[in-house]
Amino acid sequence: MREHDAECRLLKKLLFVLVGIASVAVPRPILGSEPGTVGLVVLQLFSDQQPNKRGVYVVRQVLPASAAANAGIVAGDVIVQTDERPVAGLDTNEMKKRLGGEAGTSIKLSIVRAGGEFQKMTLVRKPFDPHRNPPTDSFSYVIPGDWEMDPRYPFPLPWSPGIAHQGFEDLSFAPGFDDLESPEYHSYLILWWLDGKTEFSAAQLQSEMTTYFQGLAKQRGQNNHFTPDLSRITAEYAGSSMGPTSFGGVQAASFIGLVTLYDRHGSLISLHSEVVASQCSPGHTAVFFEMSKEPRPAALWKQLDAVRDGFSCKR
Repeated sequence: MREHDAECRLLKKLLFVLVGIASVAVPRPILGSEPGTVGLVVLQLFSDQQPNKRGVYVVRQVLPASAAANAGIVAGDVIVQTDERPVAGLDTNEMKKRLGGEAGTSIKLSIVRAGGEFQKMTLVRKPFDPHRNPPTDSFSYVIPGDWEMDPRYPFPLPWSPGIAHQGFEDLSFAPGFDDLESPEYHSYLILWWLDGKTEFSAAQLQSEMTTYFQGLAKQRGQNNHFTPDLSRITAEYAGSSMGPTSFGGVQAASFIGLVTLYDRHGSLISLHSEVVASQCSPGHTAVFFEMSKEPRPAALWKQLDAVRDGFSCKR
């Protein structure tokens, strides 16, 4: 009964947050087909000629078998225009939007080669290849190819060494994670693969995720020059009767939550959090976190759920 009451109280709070943000929510664009890429990783150069000091973009990496690779673009080439429009002065989110688009659509690039040669070319975007976890893992899951993946972090986590687990964490970020105007802003997935058997509770999640985001706030404050008030970071969780009863093919416990944390700009934001945990094997516990500023039924949750439901404890 007490767990049910806690779930009801948290649902009321989630509803309050939904009402509070409904007037500013940005609708997610509907794509006619799957997203595409030209296969470029770029870095913006500094420029004294631009008021915002943002210059043109240099190619850092070209993905194998991509449209850019097929066109002969190499690391060190400089992009000065896209579709006849200058790129100097653009922020990285706007450049990402220009390079992105639906698979099958084209983009015109004007580039300067390392030797000074100016060249124009047209590239056709290809579908993203999905991200798959390393084949040496005993479990498997797939992340959409247009998402970004962090390197795998072993416990203890660099920003939160106080969380006492052994194992590792995988992080994946929605395409609009850094875009303040996107409904995908600060939306991401966390997978914990932990050694041993851990029976998670709402109280344990509240404690560990508060520690997690307090440590992350300190790191973000140091990197982005703000001083977080750690007392304002909170995590509230309750057992959920509406969540999945299995994860990875075995019985699971589900939780819903609301986490208040600092973003990279030093602003406090609230994320809706859904968690599922299962004993994947006698020696491992899998914990999967879905995190989004947008509440259900926002379109992004279909992608989050698809990754969760595609997780398998065994290959």
